[in-house]
Amino acid sequence: MRSPHHTAAICGSDLHNFHGVLGSADVKIVLNTGANQGIGFEITKSLSSKPGYHVLLGSRDDHRGIKAAKDLKDQGLDVEPISIDRTLYVLINQHLCRRAHNRSLYSPPQRIPKARTVFMSSITGSLTHRPVDLPVYRSSNTALNMLMLHYAFKFKDAGWKVNARCPGYCATNLNDFAGMDTPENGALNAVRLATLGEYGETGTFTSKEVVIAW
Repeated sequence: MRSPHHTAAICGSDLHNFHGVLGSADVKIVLNTGANQGIGFEITKSLSSKPGYHVLLGSRDDHRGIKAAKDLKDQGLDVEPISIDRTLYVLINQHLCRRAHNRSLYSPPQRIPKARTVFMSSITGSLTHRPVDLPVYRSSNTALNMLMLHYAFKFKDAGWKVNARCPGYCATNLNDFAGMDTPENGALNAVRLATLGEYGETGTFTSKEVVIAW
């Protein structure tokens, strides 16, 4: 799996349009790091349909990313394919802690005022809930939650909203579509957190229904 922290590469013909977006003070830039399918795709679809949001659709496979972005752009949505890290207003990080070892941890760009950062976690990372037999996956999500709290407190006075969310057990390629919920429902809380207002929460771990115990 590709490290989540690497230089952005904007796909060919989209470069001119992207710089135009960066030059607009009225546009909030969203980087979604795992967005060519499943929950990430639904998050991108929802956010890009909102006025004032331009979504950078991150993908580990450039061809799939370009195709996914084209599908959404053909629907009139404000999306560009990308291969990851630029000035942004919202980060929805889908791939930070999927490996517990030999990876670079995400470090957010610090010059962005009042940014929104949403980490993709899992209830399996809760120390309170009954353990399941996925020790590496569980511990990596627990570590992700700790990192999220670090950034939430570090950037609180700057107006950042940094949160983690569990999408639930959704039917995606990751679980061979065995999940009991839909990717659309899995995207709901991420979109809510990505669009929080000035008085929205920070440093929380939630599902779309409840606050999850640490």
